[in-house]
Amino acid sequence: MDASDLLQASGWRPGRSVDITADLAALAGEGFVVSPAAEAFLRQYSHLTMQMPGKSNPVIVDGVVAARHAFVGWGEAYSAAIGQRLVPVGEYSNLMFWIDPDGDIWATFDDDYGRAGASLHEAIQGLFFESPGWQLDRTLE
Repeated sequence: MDASDLLQASGWRPGRSVDITADLAALAGEGFVVSPAAEAFLRQYSHLTMQMPGKSNPVIVDGVVAARHAFVGWGEAYSAAIGQRLVPVGEYSNLMFWIDPDGDIWATFDDDYGRAGASLHEAIQGLFFESPGWQLDRTLE
C-alpha cells in the first residue's frame, strides 16, 4: 500500500470535483482568505477521510472541519514565518494541514511546523509510508 492506494480507498480518483460551497463559507466565516490554490485543492480532495490501517486517527480533508479546528492567529503566525498566506485544509490527530498559494502542503502542531510536500499525495506518502518522512522542522519565534 502507498499514498495512491490510500487516497483511492478513501474515494478519491483523478478528475474528482466536489461542491465546496460550504467549505468556502466556513473558511471565510472564520476569517481565512481562500487562495485559488486552496480552492482547487478543496474541490479535488475535500470531504475525504483516509484511514490508515493500524492507526486510530484518520486524515480528514475538509474545509468545514479545518475552519472549525484551525485558529486564525496560528495561521497568521505560520503565514508570516514562511512569507505566504496559508489556508487550513485538513487534519490528522493533533496536526493541522494547510496549503500555500503555490499548492504546497504544510503541517503544524502548536508552534512547530514544516513543509509536508508539494501535493496531498506527497504529504500522505511522507506521513505514513516513508521513514523518517517529512518533519515539523521549524518553530515559530
